[in-house]
Amino acid sequence: MFDINNVNQTTLDFFREIENIGAGHAATALSMMTGRQITISVPRAQLCGYNEITHIMNGPENVVVGLLVGISDDLRGFILLVLDLNDARVLGSTLLGEPIENVSEDGEFSEMQVSALREVANILIGSYITAISELTGLRINASVPELVVDMAGAVMNLLAAAYGEYGDHVLFLETQFSDQGQCLYGHFFLIPEIESYQTLLTKMGIS
Repeated sequence: MFDINNVNQTTLDFFREIENIGAGHAATALSMMTGRQITISVPRAQLCGYNEITHIMNGPENVVVGLLVGISDDLRGFILLVLDLNDARVLGSTLLGEPIENVSEDGEFSEMQVSALREVANILIGSYITAISELTGLRINASVPELVVDMAGAVMNLLAAAYGEYGDHVLFLETQFSDQGQCLYGHFFLIPEIESYQTLLTKMGIS
């Protein structure tokens, strides 16, 4: 039985490589949408305990934007993309081609801005899912992203409620967006059901 608390470096490298493949496709799509040269990289992949998540997100009271996508079919679970509020504002304004001053500082996004951020999640998470499918032959469906603006502590509680019964750790992939010298960071959490983790690793020949 797969144990999330005892994932080795080979497994982490595997998930990071999949994310790098997906990131390349996502960067191309975002660059075409915006007419700007956007690159996306994955500096690190690690297991982190729930008590570490709020530290990664700059403290439990830091306001963040979470984009949650459900996955189903051969793999089941969730993928969560978390952005610092200001980074979400920058991404939204970049996609819409409008000044950042037009994007609310308190997370009260307009309908168009919410749509833009959901599109970021669709592209990034969709590219990751496509990379998994192409490498494994598994069928994976994704739901429409659900957007939430809340404190990092509340997002941590969401993760713990969704996945805590399986272990004390969750797979974290740091995602860096670069646009004309400006760097933004996303926090990418892969939260499949334990059986789906095992299915995925078996398909890739990783025990």
